[in-house]
Amino acid sequence: MFDLSKLYAGHKTQPDNPLCMGCSILEKEKPCHSMMDYTELEECSTLFLSDSIKYRSGGVVAFSKPEMDLIRESYTGKFVTAASVKCPSVGEAEMTPHNMNLCRVHLDATVDKVKPTLVFACGNLALKMLLKKSGITNKRGKAFEYVTSAGHKCTVVPIYHPYACIKEPRHVTLFKTDIQNAYEKYILGRKSENSFSYQTIMKYDEVVNLISELRMMKGQVFGVDIETTGLNFLTDDMMTVAISSRDNTWVIPLNHKDSPFKNDHRVFEQLKLFMEDPELAKVLHNSKFDLKFFMNKGIYTRNVWDTKVMHHIIDENMPKSLMDLVKYYFSNELEKL
Repeated sequence: MFDLSKLYAGHKTQPDNPLCMGCSILEKEKPCHSMMDYTELEECSTLFLSDSIKYRSGGVVAFSKPEMDLIRESYTGKFVTAASVKCPSVGEAEMTPHNMNLCRVHLDATVDKVKPTLVFACGNLALKMLLKKSGITNKRGKAFEYVTSAGHKCTVVPIYHPYACIKEPRHVTLFKTDIQNAYEKYILGRKSENSFSYQTIMKYDEVVNLISELRMMKGQVFGVDIETTGLNFLTDDMMTVAISSRDNTWVIPLNHKDSPFKNDHRVFEQLKLFMEDPELAKVLHNSKFDLKFFMNKGIYTRNVWDTKVMHHIIDENMPKSLMDLVKYYFSNELEKL
């Protein structure tokens, strides 16, 4: 049998589009190259952008049928789809900086043709192609402004690729949440006012009065969070501790550069009264981190509730970082990140 890969090794296909000249993908064995999948698209407020086009039954599509089914299940509005790379089955490793720059001309033309208000960049390759950024896990759900060379402005929200959700179902919840949040904010224009405020405690007498007031609220639930100088509870220190009730938030600077309490152990004695009170529930996220810093100060917290552990009991398949949970439960409270 002939080895076709060896037979055609080094042979470069002549592209249908002269703007593709010089792209190394043309040397790859593909059923087709340079397929401008946007030429028949109409203007639409929402564009879902895949990684590379897929060749199916003699034609090209941006997403497979199972992927499209998941998108339709997740998005209730009208949308169109296109690929960020215009050759089929192209991996991220194949898209060198030179190849990306060549293909971005077609990507810009895609956005200019559709004129979307909102673009969902599905997966890391689409993210890199459109925004020249990487790291879909950290950037998913965030919003970025994008302007084409022709001047069309739109909002880009990176999300997991639907294939990643099919392969790993634990991503489905975040996939749907990111889509719904962006749809409500950028298409429907639903925004909420954030009235969050906090009080900084800068005098020892204020600390005493605060702790005394909190300890009178038996049976109440309080949120507790700390900021530290590092991750090692033995060598690093707490910079601030924040305590929230249902209606108020107080911040006490400890080892902060502007703190009046540096080396003042009386503040920790007051915190000990609050943190060790068994009749006051303290809610933390990933509490094992915070509690080690408190223990290093001789504070052994009682009546602890951990949102990370609690959400694992609710849905063990969903990621449980603090930002993931905030986006899921309090999406309307977030400003553009």
